[in-house]
Amino acid sequence: MEDEMLKERCRRVLKRIAWRMQYAAKTRFNQETAIIEEVFGENLIDALDSSIYVQELLMQIPEKPRFIIKSIVIDGLTEEEVAKQLNMTRQGVHKCKKKYLNVMAQKISHSPSF
Repeated sequence: MEDEMLKERCRRVLKRIAWRMQYAAKTRFNQETAIIEEVFGENLIDALDSSIYVQELLMQIPEKPRFIIKSIVIDGLTEEEVAKQLNMTRQGVHKCKKKYLNVMAQKISHSPSF
C-alpha cells in the first residue's frame, strides 16, 4: 500500500515537471517566433527563400567582389572600412561593388524564379 502511494506521488510530481517543461518550451517558442517575425516580417518562408537566393547569387561571383558586397550591403561596413581591409582604394571598392551589384541584378532579371 505504501509503495502504491509513493508511485502515485512520483507520477504527480513527474506530470507537474513535464507540464512546466512543456509550458516553458511553448512560451520560449512563442517569444522567438515573435522576434523572428518582427525581423523578417510575417512571411518567414519568403524571407528565408530570398536569403537563400541571395546567397546563391553571391556564390556565382568571384571571392573579392563577394566579400565586398557582403561587407557593405549585408554587414553594413563603409566602403572605406572595406578598402582598408583589402588594401584597396575606396574608389576601387566602389567600382567593384557597383559592377557586381549590376551583374547580380542582371541575373535576377533573367531568372525565371523572380
